[in-house]
Amino acid sequence: MESRVIEQTMYDYFKLVGKTAIVTGAGNGIGRGIAQVLAGLGANVVACDIEKDSVEKTVEEIISKGLNGVAVYCDVRKYEDIRNVIDVAVSTYGTVDILVNDAAGCGGGVTVDDITEEEWLRLIELNLNSVFRFTMSVLPIMRAKKSGKIVNISSGAGITGDFSDPHYAAAKGGVIALTKELAHELAKDHINVNSVAPGLVDTRMARIRPWEDEIADTLWYRVGQPEDIAYAVAYLASAAGEYCTGQVISPNGGAWMQ
Repeated sequence: MESRVIEQTMYDYFKLVGKTAIVTGAGNGIGRGIAQVLAGLGANVVACDIEKDSVEKTVEEIISKGLNGVAVYCDVRKYEDIRNVIDVAVSTYGTVDILVNDAAGCGGGVTVDDITEEEWLRLIELNLNSVFRFTMSVLPIMRAKKSGKIVNISSGAGITGDFSDPHYAAAKGGVIALTKELAHELAKDHINVNSVAPGLVDTRMARIRPWEDEIADTLWYRVGQPEDIAYAVAYLASAAGEYCTGQVISPNGGAWMQ
């Protein structure tokens, strides 16, 4: 009987039943893992991605488990697509409680000696400006009800730098700075804003660069999986993370220590 009470208490803190979560970049990798974990905790997941077939597959898997989800095409660089995702969330589930800004791209290993201004702006637009756009678009809903959880997916590159892709590191560092600034400004509205900055995670994007080089700094006995990041997001999105705002959580297998 005692164990059942403990289990129920933990579930009450982490459950997301009745909450609606938008997850960007949910077609693959970390975003897909986040969408699945949040749905498993009871959230109504609005999964969006520029890869329409991939995000539809994510939602098919969610629905096949008896959970709630809807797939929406979205280019996070375009306000009209962002507004459409929010409209779908509100028309389908009534509101937006959680926003996870995960959509991102990398530069494929370009160095500062070779980067062009066009390439620089491409990743700033995709990885940083998109977070600003989506957040600003969803804020009126959260402010109106004095409640909301925003989780921005950054990267270890935004904390420690990287050996290439300076525009990726700059954008992800900007995500962390934006997270902290928003946390300051939105605390009065009871909106939590936090960031998760993963280390190496086994995803399609991570494997663009030489894999042996990528895993060299991981102290843990295995490489991170999307679910490892998703569990951190679930904590921040749930009642268990109520007192966290302006924070950066870094599941990284010991690659760096704060």
